[in-house]
Amino acid sequence: MSYWSDLPPELLDLVATTFDTPSDTRHFRSVCSTWRSAIPRSLPTFFPPIKFLNSDVHHCDLRLTKHSFFHISLSFDNDAPGWLIKTEEHNPGVFHLFNPFSRTLIKHLASNLPRKLDLTDFKIRELGYEYVLRNVTNVDFYNMEHEKVAVTFLNSNHVNDYVILSTHNTGKLLMYQSNVEAWTFLDDYTLGYDDRSIFVNDWSLHYVDVVEFNGTFYAVTNSGRTVAIKVVDSSVKVTLLKNSIIGGDKKCLVKLADDLLMVDLYTDTTPGLVKVHGVEIFKLDKEEHKWVLVKSLGEHAIFLSNHSSFAAVGLKGCKGNCIYFHFKNLENKDFGCPEIREGSSDEMDNFAWKSDEVGVFDFENGFFGKLEEYLEDSQLFSWPPPDWITSARMI
Repeated sequence: MSYWSDLPPELLDLVATTFDTPSDTRHFRSVCSTWRSAIPRSLPTFFPPIKFLNSDVHHCDLRLTKHSFFHISLSFDNDAPGWLIKTEEHNPGVFHLFNPFSRTLIKHLASNLPRKLDLTDFKIRELGYEYVLRNVTNVDFYNMEHEKVAVTFLNSNHVNDYVILSTHNTGKLLMYQSNVEAWTFLDDYTLGYDDRSIFVNDWSLHYVDVVEFNGTFYAVTNSGRTVAIKVVDSSVKVTLLKNSIIGGDKKCLVKLADDLLMVDLYTDTTPGLVKVHGVEIFKLDKEEHKWVLVKSLGEHAIFLSNHSSFAAVGLKGCKGNCIYFHFKNLENKDFGCPEIREGSSDEMDNFAWKSDEVGVFDFENGFFGKLEEYLEDSQLFSWPPPDWITSARMI
C-alpha cells in the first residue's frame, strides 16, 4: 500500500471537494508539503480597501472583512461542553472577538480570558461565516456595515478575482466586480421581470437578504420574490425563481449542509416593534428552481439574528429541529411572541444580553419556548466565558 503522502493528485482533489469550511482546507494543507502543494490555499482573509462607488467626493473606502462562527469544546466527545463565538482575523493569527449574534466587537475582554489559547487543548469546529463591508475612512455618508453581504470567487486559482453582492438601504442590490474595480446598482430592468416576462416595479423589489450558494447569488425580498444571479466573465445572468413565498413578511436565507433554506417569519407590526407569531421554512429545489415547504430540520438547529444566520448540528445541549432567535428584544414579557426591535443599530448591537433575550421556536411542535427549556444547561452562549475556557493553558 502506498504511503499516505504519495496519494495521487486526482484523489486529493476528490477529498478536497468534500470540505465544508476554509478551516477544513487549512487543516488538510497542514499535513505535509505534498498535500499543501496539491490543494490551492484557502480563500483570502484580508482584502484591500475598496473605493465605494468610485466616488472622489467623500473619499470613502470600504474593507471587506470575514467573520467566522466557531464552536469550541474540550474534546471530540459530543457530550463535552461547548462555547459559541464569532471572530475576525485582524492580523495573521490575531483575532477580534464578537458577539456571535451581532456585529458588536467585544472591546473589554474578561480579565481571566486567556489572550492566547493552545488549540491542541480544544476541538474547534467552524460552523459558518459572513462577510461585512466596513467603512475604513470614518465617513458616515456611506455606512454599509449593517447590510447583508455575499461573496463569490470566480477563479479558485486567482483569489483576487471575486464579486460582492450587497443589499442597500434603498432596497436595491449593489454589485462589485474586482476585475473592473467598479460598483453597480442592479437596476429594475435587470431584476424587475416576472416569470411571464412582464416588468414589475413596486415595493416588492425591496431586497432584504443575499447569500452565495454553490457559486450563485440568491437575493430575496420581504414579499418572497427571489432571484438567482450568476456572474460569468463579467456578464450578469439573472433568473427569477418560479414561485414567490408571499406568506410571512420577514425573510432570512440560511445555508444548511448542501441545501439553501428560506426562513419565513410571520409578524405583527406596531411602531418600532415587530412580534413574530409564526414560522415557515422552505428549501430550494435546485432542479425545478423553486421553493419547497420543509416539514422538519432533522437534527439541525438554525440561529438567526438581525445580522447573522447559520445552521449547525450536534452541539451539546442544543436541541435539533429548532430555530434560536436573538433579536435583542424579548424582555421576557411575552415569550410566546419573540420580538424584533427596530430603530437604533447601536441599541440592537448592545452586547449586554442575557439568556432571556434568546428565543426558541420548536419546529416539530410549532410553538415558541424559553431558551432554558431547549439548551439543557449548556454554556453555549455564556458570557463571561465558561470556566474551562478561562482556566485553559496559555501559550
